[in-house]
Amino acid sequence: MSASLNQGPSRAKMLAVGAVCIALAFVLNQITLFRMPMGGSVTPFSMMFIVLAGYWLGPLFGVFAGAALGLLDTITGAYIVHPVQYVLDYILGFGALGLSGFFRKWKYGLQIGYIVGVAGRFLMVFLSGVIFFYMFAPEGQPVIVYSAVYNGAYILPEMIATLVIISLPAMKHAVDAVTKSIVSPADYAAMTAAGKGSAAIAARILTGTVSAIGGGIAFILANYLQRMENLTIIQLTTDAVPFLDTPRADRLYRLVERTTEQVFALQTVGVIFVAIGIALLFSTLARKEE
Repeated sequence: MSASLNQGPSRAKMLAVGAVCIALAFVLNQITLFRMPMGGSVTPFSMMFIVLAGYWLGPLFGVFAGAALGLLDTITGAYIVHPVQYVLDYILGFGALGLSGFFRKWKYGLQIGYIVGVAGRFLMVFLSGVIFFYMFAPEGQPVIVYSAVYNGAYILPEMIATLVIISLPAMKHAVDAVTKSIVSPADYAAMTAAGKGSAAIAARILTGTVSAIGGGIAFILANYLQRMENLTIIQLTTDAVPFLDTPRADRLYRLVERTTEQVFALQTVGVIFVAIGIALLFSTLARKEE
C-alpha cells in the first residue's frame, strides 16, 4: 500500500503533461503583446506553463521542458548573434523556469517557484545583454543598467501579471485539481499540507509585495535614466556639440528621444505595479478586519 502511495506519475503521463505544457507555452509565446527590437517580448502568460511543468513534474523535467521551448522558439525567428548568446537566451533562459520544481512542496510553492524561475531567466538574459549586446547601450549609459532596463521591460510586466493570475482563487483551484490528477498521492499530500492555512491572504501579500517592489525598481531606473538624459541635454546646450561634431550631436539627440520614451514607459509600469501592490495589500487588511 505504501509503495503505491509513493509511486509517482508514469513516464507516459509525465511526457504527455510535459508535451501539453510545452505546446501551450509555445503557442502563447507567439502571441506577443509587445516585442523588443533585439529579442524578447511580453506574452500572455507563456512562462507560466513551463513553471507549471516544473511544479507538477519536478525541476529536472521542468528544465528540460523550458529548454525544449527555447529550441522551438528558434524556428519562429530567434535573435542570435553568437552560439553562447543563444544558449544563454533560449536554452538556459527558458530552462531556468523549470527551477520552480524545487519549491513544489513549499508553502506557496507555486508563487515562490514562479518568482525564482523568472528570476533565473532574467539572470540568463541579463548576462547575455551585458556580454553580447553592450554595443547597443546608449552613449554614457552603463551596459549593466542598459541590460537590466531592456530585459526587465518585457520580463517584469509578464511576471507581475502572472503572479496576480495564479493567486486568484479560481486559478488556484484549477491548478490544484490538475495537480491532484498528475502527482503521486504522497506528493499531493505533502504539497497540500504545505499550502494549508490562509493561502489566499498570503498569496495576496506575496504578490502585492513583489508588485510594489517591482514598481519601486521601475521608478528608481526611471530616475536614473532621467538624470542621464539631463546630463546629455546639458552637454548639447553647453559644449557646442551641434557646431563641432554634427554626427555626434545627432546621436545625442536620438539618445534623448529614446531615453524620454524609456523614462515614460518605466514610470507608467511603476505606477501600475505600485497601484496593484497597494490594492492587494489593502485587500488583505480589509479582510482581516472583517
